[in-house]
Amino acid sequence: MKSSIQPHRHSAVLPARCVPPPSLVLALCVACSGAPAHTDTTAPAHAFTPTAFSVKVAGTGRPVILIPGLACGGSVWDGTVAHLGDKVQTHVLTLAGFAGQPAIPPPFLATVHDQLVEYIKANKLVRPIVIGHSLGGVMALWLAETDPDVGAVIDVDGLPFLAAVTDDAVTPDKAKEGAAQMQQQIASMPAGALPKMMRQFMTSMITKPDDLDHTMVDVEKSDPTTIGQAFYDLFTLDLRPQLATIKVPLLVVAAGDNGEHSDTTPALWHKQLDAVPHVDLHVVAGAKHFVMLDTPDEFYSLVDGFLAKAR
Repeated sequence: MKSSIQPHRHSAVLPARCVPPPSLVLALCVACSGAPAHTDTTAPAHAFTPTAFSVKVAGTGRPVILIPGLACGGSVWDGTVAHLGDKVQTHVLTLAGFAGQPAIPPPFLATVHDQLVEYIKANKLVRPIVIGHSLGGVMALWLAETDPDVGAVIDVDGLPFLAAVTDDAVTPDKAKEGAAQMQQQIASMPAGALPKMMRQFMTSMITKPDDLDHTMVDVEKSDPTTIGQAFYDLFTLDLRPQLATIKVPLLVVAAGDNGEHSDTTPALWHKQLDAVPHVDLHVVAGAKHFVMLDTPDEFYSLVDGFLAKAR
């Protein structure tokens, strides 16, 4: 595995995360190239209307798909979209059941995955770059394993197998019991209890109060049943067995500020990613889970460098 762990210092006061300590594992249930050969400057066709996500499209150039994390809306990518400007064509997703979007029946992650594959084909997106955060990062990795149409991937703090953070020996089957218990606990919460719990945990993943408040607007509009199902699907999904099949360029941007677990962050990522033949791993010092909010300048620099090399 080609890997570079490069600490990045952030300027000013900002948010992010990488290795989910136990608190983050719980929190997740709450929380270029413009080369002509890769360019599709037409607006997406309407040959396929997804139910697993809504999409906001802007700009022209090489397509870049941005996927937010659990319970979040596409607005977490506002700064990234503004930074990219007219250099690319952005497709910003908000997943079903999150941020006020209509919910879908289970399975959740598998449906999102399959409809993303169909969306890329139906809209003739040529070698799109997929950027995902947290749950969205996991989805980006999954697409890198399974969809030959994807051109490159940026995974922002989304581990290939979340359940293995606290237990290296855990299997997806073993993880089902704990995931089902958490799903049931979420489903049985009285009205208003889940948003309060999510805010409590989000404070450990986002540094600036303004960013926290902005993110929570969408989180509080998310469907509790969908949050529970998405957590179950995420906690029982193990992408590690197929990581060796990833052939496209892969950048992993990991949060370096994980409290008392910060020192073990690089080792945890290496343990999960070492099967990938070629991956650039960057652990961003001082960043909590929402890296793109916490350290935007460093994050944009990494994205710009990756887009310039991606083919």
